[in-house]
Amino acid sequence: MRTQNKKTVESYLSDYNRKDIDAMLEHFADDAKFESVSNSSGVIRTENKKELHELASRSVEYFSERRQSVMVWVVNDDTVAIEIDYWCKVAKDIPNGKKAGEEMALRGASFFTIKDGLIKRLVDYM
Repeated sequence: MRTQNKKTVESYLSDYNRKDIDAMLEHFADDAKFESVSNSSGVIRTENKKELHELASRSVEYFSERRQSVMVWVVNDDTVAIEIDYWCKVAKDIPNGKKAGEEMALRGASFFTIKDGLIKRLVDYM
């Protein structure tokens, strides 16, 4: 189970980095919860896969390139925690002041709860 959970997260991250939203969301349960906690933008939440699709579709437009690289893995029976380096290139001006063409680099952590091979909950801290 631990190996499969790690593979689920690896596949999700690969799809995320390629900005393939449909493939990315195949890894989520229909009732999956998502939270993004950030110093700059506060907390963003979705309550299901449909809401997550809408959020991801809007968000992807802001980045011409993006990449999450895992620095540390902690894998348990139904949870996966990762420490990540996040990098992106801004495609269009972002409300927080970043301008098109600028790059951003952040360090963060993501916590996944996985059930039956699907992500049930994802919390990102950036």
